[in-house]
Amino acid sequence: MGNRRRLGVAHWHYLFVLIFISICAVGVNFVFRLHISRSWRIFLVTDAAVLAIYTVWDIYAVKHHNWSFDPKQILGVNIGGTLPIEEILFFVIVPLMTVLSYIALSKLLPKFALGAKK
Repeated sequence: MGNRRRLGVAHWHYLFVLIFISICAVGVNFVFRLHISRSWRIFLVTDAAVLAIYTVWDIYAVKHHNWSFDPKQILGVNIGGTLPIEEILFFVIVPLMTVLSYIALSKLLPKFALGAKK
């Protein structure tokens, strides 16, 4: 147990933000009755592409010291020894919230939706 580090509240910051965004995504889905569950397959394929591209980009940036993560604000669980688990979750949660926000706004303001007739 000598190598185990103690986690304080600060270590949970990044994850707390992701949890908050996730709660918002679920809320938007229900409030606007988006029925996003019907489109999971499309989202998963799209997000898999986003996840692959940005994971490679992030690993490159971290290894070349262009990007870093504050060890005081992450849990310390790394994927591939480079990226914190929170960063991987970010690449799943944020695109989902972006898509849900767009769908909700398209429903609220249909004349501004992509492909809407002007």
